[in-house]
Amino acid sequence: MSGGRLHGREAELEAVAAAVDVVARGGQSVLIIRGEAGIGKTALLTELRDRALAHRFVVLEGRATELERDVPFLPLIDAFEGQLGGLEAGAVLGATAGSGADRWRVHRAIGELLAAIGKGRPVLLLVDDAHWSDPATQELLEHIIRRPPAESLLVAVGLRPAPAGERLIAAQRSSGAFHLIALDLTPLERDAAERLLDDISEAGERDRLFVQSGGNPLLLRELARHGGPDTLPGGILAAVTVEVESLPPAARELARAASVAGDPFEFELAAKIAGLDAREALGALDVIERDELIRATGDGHHFSFRHPVVRTAVYEQLGAGSRLAGHAAAARELARAGAPLTVRARHLAQSAAPGDVEAAATLRAAAADIRPQAPGVAADWLLVARRVEPGAAETEVLVATLIEASRLEAALEVVDEGRGGAVEADLAITGASIERLLGRHESARRRLENALERVQPGSPEAARVLANLAVAAYQRGRYPEMRAWAERVGPEGGDDAALRSVAATLLAVGDSFAGEAAAASKGVADALSALADATDDQLGAAAEPAMAISWGLLALDRMPEGLAAAERVARAARRGGNGLAAVVHDLAAVLALGLLGRVAEAEPAADDAEQSARVSGNPQLLQWALWMRGWVLMERGRLELALVAAEESVALAIDLDDSASGVIARAVLGAVLGARGEHVRARELLAAYDIDNGWVCRWSPFLVESDLALDDLVSAGEHAGRAAALAPATGMAGARAAAGRAQALVTLAEGDLTRAAELALKAASDASAAGATLEMARDRLVAGRALLSGDRDAAIEQLKDARALAARSGAPRVEEAALFELRRAGVRVGRGGARAPGAEGLSGLSAREREIAALVAEGLTNREIGGRIFLSEKTVETHLTHVFQKLGVRSRAQVAAAIARRD
Repeated sequence: MSGGRLHGREAELEAVAAAVDVVARGGQSVLIIRGEAGIGKTALLTELRDRALAHRFVVLEGRATELERDVPFLPLIDAFEGQLGGLEAGAVLGATAGSGADRWRVHRAIGELLAAIGKGRPVLLLVDDAHWSDPATQELLEHIIRRPPAESLLVAVGLRPAPAGERLIAAQRSSGAFHLIALDLTPLERDAAERLLDDISEAGERDRLFVQSGGNPLLLRELARHGGPDTLPGGILAAVTVEVESLPPAARELARAASVAGDPFEFELAAKIAGLDAREALGALDVIERDELIRATGDGHHFSFRHPVVRTAVYEQLGAGSRLAGHAAAARELARAGAPLTVRARHLAQSAAPGDVEAAATLRAAAADIRPQAPGVAADWLLVARRVEPGAAETEVLVATLIEASRLEAALEVVDEGRGGAVEADLAITGASIERLLGRHESARRRLENALERVQPGSPEAARVLANLAVAAYQRGRYPEMRAWAERVGPEGGDDAALRSVAATLLAVGDSFAGEAAAASKGVADALSALADATDDQLGAAAEPAMAISWGLLALDRMPEGLAAAERVARAARRGGNGLAAVVHDLAAVLALGLLGRVAEAEPAADDAEQSARVSGNPQLLQWALWMRGWVLMERGRLELALVAAEESVALAIDLDDSASGVIARAVLGAVLGARGEHVRARELLAAYDIDNGWVCRWSPFLVESDLALDDLVSAGEHAGRAAALAPATGMAGARAAAGRAQALVTLAEGDLTRAAELALKAASDASAAGATLEMARDRLVAGRALLSGDRDAAIEQLKDARALAARSGAPRVEEAALFELRRAGVRVGRGGARAPGAEGLSGLSAREREIAALVAEGLTNREIGGRIFLSEKTVETHLTHVFQKLGVRSRAQVAAAIARRD
């Protein structure tokens, strides 16, 4: 058992073996080992590494350290170093894709590198002491777990109980890909602890050491190392204090300097920090290595402490003055050696004195270098520079960096320090933007209204404030208020065509909502004309309020124009360094693709947007991205993952101010639940949507389907009737198409097949006018069902069109429904022709598909099936789609029935 290090950990060793086995068999696993310092995490991870090597894994191993949490990707540079070499690993992991909201592109590139390193072999990525890892590393680990880059991958993480572990577990749950093993280590029982005290024969002393250690293996060994009646209470730190104080003076100074230099530390740097000459330093090194305070790493110049807690204990012995002096000495020596700015900055951040202009400049330059990968670290360094040299602080850069680091409250504090005229107006707009990112829409509105009172009417500053007020009202679904603000932007917009386009779009939305279709149409023309006149610089500067253009055009059923606007503004925002605002336009592009029926394209776009939102750390943006991805995944037939995304979006909305996005998230969740057959809850959520009349119409078919599934024809008729009444006033073909399908579904259920077919075909015509391919497929599917008992040939034609349109859209659920109806009509379709449910269909299943079908019949969820047979949830979902197709069924219950007939 790895040299006796793992006494009393038999169950944990079995779990470690299981994790290796899952990945050795081609699966994906994440192993999280949590526990207090010294409890045995590293020993278990070492056992894991040894087992993985025995199974011919490629092993990438790194460790985070307590005092280097401001070094981006440090444990991963360590992990990749053996495969790439230190310089290349640092270059790859330090690469940037531009703005902070696009850091996921770096994550994807690293994932591809991880997959390439494996070259067909299983891979172990091991990070110890991950609770100390920098934010960039934590983001990357979460990304890898959410989007596993390799088929056979084991991610193993050791950490103390901390939020980082919960985030990793949440990442696994949201992906459904990895097999999760979470181990929470507890102290050793007395029998296991006894085996670590073999060198101590006196029973009373053994008892005392066990009680004093609390069963913690590291503390037990440290107390035994310094054992005897004079051992001080107080844990590992106290024990190490005794050890260091007993060293000769030079060795003690070198150990303390080493704790400042790093872990591992460079001997020459530690010697210079300690102020030792070469002979003294070499002698001191011999002493602390002989006493096992440190250990060689293999290159002759770098050493590490025997345990991270030991390094911490040594560092904490230093007084405040010694720490300042040590870091200042380190910064000076690194500057003389020409070390990179970021390496020097971490010591300057600990030691720079007020008025040290050179140190402040170095910190600002280092922050600029590091900001794309680690905005949190960059913000810390900028704050130190601001304290060291207050007059030179760049407020705009500092605020932007804090926002990228998701330190929004701190950014607001900096904003509120600004004073005076136009600058104050711009800061108020920035502050309102931050408030909205925090989900505090009412606070944002108040901030903007206060700013409006202090700017010159008719000025460009007034126009910017008014445009933001209009957008704030739009986001809250307050359309009358939105129109009032937007009307004031027009005459004050001046030469800013971007702001004029924002105002015109919002006025068109307001007119449409009020049922003034002609005015709305003119407003759209004005908005598009102003948009064409706007420069990219104007759009980039107004990227956040310009969300009204992208989203407003979509709300007005102008899908191609909305898609083009979203893509253009997103590009302009990124060129201007505002990646966070670009994400909102990315999401508008996803919605446009979905509404146009291009859901196969929408899925990767939604995935990209969600990842951008996640690395932003902003809950408002993530909540928005999640409901969008949930909707797209539903249309793509990935119902398990759609449910996870929609539920997370609704949960995030609870902690935010009431906004339209939260209401939409609940409607998306309702649609997903309806697709899964959970119609009671689905109907409640869908019926609660009551913001935009166009979307009331668009949700109506989903709502009516749940009504009908619950045998509530009366409610179905009421909901369809409401949509039919609202649709004409919107002036939108997409809204009319959805309302028409809702009516067709009700009429079909009532038995009026001729009328149902007429309504469905009219809906298909409206959907065609809107360019909504997927909606056309759904409408033709309903028409085919209605015609089936009368005009079989016409029904088959409609169903074939529905199938082709759904396939073109990349919507397998609708395509499978069309196939099902075609088979009912006796048409031989699909691979090998039509299959009847039952024994013949079951004989066409592969061995893996039969296994999954049997587990479905037992009532297991996809996640439970994946855990049972060591497959990812996504893989189970794919197999189950094939099962549905081969059996000619549409539900898990029908799969279970087919299995029951066979048995």
